[in-house]
Amino acid sequence: MGKEKPSIERPLWVKAAVWGLPNRAAVWACLGLTIALAIASVVYGFWDARFLAGGLLIVAALWYFLAIRWIDQHGSWS
Repeated sequence: MGKEKPSIERPLWVKAAVWGLPNRAAVWACLGLTIALAIASVVYGFWDARFLAGGLLIVAALWYFLAIRWIDQHGSWS
């Protein structure tokens, strides 16, 4: 008999990060899009200061990254 990791239930913050996303590639795509939007917002923020707040999207990108890392270490994508 092979030793298998016991299934660990995902914490709420991980479930919320990957909610509605079917697989790892989709989460990576969202992470990339979020980073691109954060950069675009900050760049446009030099012309219109209201858009500088879009730089806070980097927090969402970090959230996606940490969720990916948690699932890779403690669970599976199936």
